Amino acid sequence: MRYKTYIALMLMLLPLGVNAQRRGRAVKTPKVEEPVEDPRITQMRASTQKVTFIDSVVVDKVDFMRHIPLSPHIGKLTQSNGLGTFTNEMGDHRLATTPDTLIVATDFIANRWTEAVPVNGIGDAPAINPFLMPDGITLYFAQKGEKAIGGFDVFVTRYDSERQQFLKPENLGMPFASEANDLFYAIDEFNQIGYFVTDRRQPSGKVCIYSFIPSDKRQTYNIEAYSEEQMHALADISRIADTWEDKQGRAEALERLEKARNTQGNLASSIKGTPQQTELDDLRHQADVLSKALTMARNYYATANDDERQKLRGEILHSEQQLEMLQTEIRNKEKQIPYQN
Repeated sequence: MRYKTYIALMLMLLPLGVNAQRRGRAVKTPKVEEPVEDPRITQMRASTQKVTFIDSVVVDKVDFMRHIPLSPHIGKLTQSNGLGTFTNEMGDHRLATTPDTLIVATDFIANRWTEAVPVNGIGDAPAINPFLMPDGITLYFAQKGEKAIGGFDVFVTRYDSERQQFLKPENLGMPFASEANDLFYAIDEFNQIGYFVTDRRQPSGKVCIYSFIPSDKRQTYNIEAYSEEQMHALADISRIADTWEDKQGRAEALERLEKARNTQGNLASSIKGTPQQTELDDLRHQADVLSKALTMARNYYATANDDERQKLRGEILHSEQQLEMLQTEIRNKEKQIPYQN
């Protein structure tokens, strides 16, 4: 009887002893490894350019260029289906983005635009939204690829007249580079204002246009004078007020910006509603509709049978001729209107 009681007692105490051992044993927690940052990002942040940002505004991505009050003395910005085009101040040289995300160039010679050709030297990676400085040499554009740290980054290149192509593009670096899409960069030398467009921290379909004071010399932050958190904020443009060291300079630049915006609004109002502008808008609408119809016809042609292709060939050829005539008429009308955006 005593033996049975002893065994029962042991059985009752056994789970308690095991649990006690489990509680006493050190539990190993899995080690969480910190994500390794791209060394290019670390290097860029350490050499973040010192820039005074004037203002910022959030607009629709598809037509953000119409919100940039670029002086007509510098050139003209336009967008079609979200694709950016820059025409120089003389109206005789144009850089455009194609639906295939290529940058092409064309010139107005003998009262007509030449056939658009790809810009040489900027690489084969997708490229959009060109801006050519008045010197005719310095080109800014946005591009994807291995040299970008996110989606699109802004690059700069210069034209080599001897080789007749642009030199190897360079990434502008931070704060104009990020892991988001940085889509456009331009400097209005007439108003002494720069413009930078990005979708960082923005909802789908929106972008932020930052205006800033351009500088002839690149200055970088002294990283020893700032904490790591502060450098992250400056590199990412978390708060433009953090860049207002020169408050007087920023105030003067803000006045220039407001004047540029008012000038843009007055010019746009003087053109809007005129017979020339109405006719131009109609022509653009016709060209847009015809272009979309052509795209659909070409896509269908690829999968059509022989009989269908034979019928489509003539229709596609006729539509292409019509579109070319419309585009020529649009260009001639654009030449008659001094300012558009």
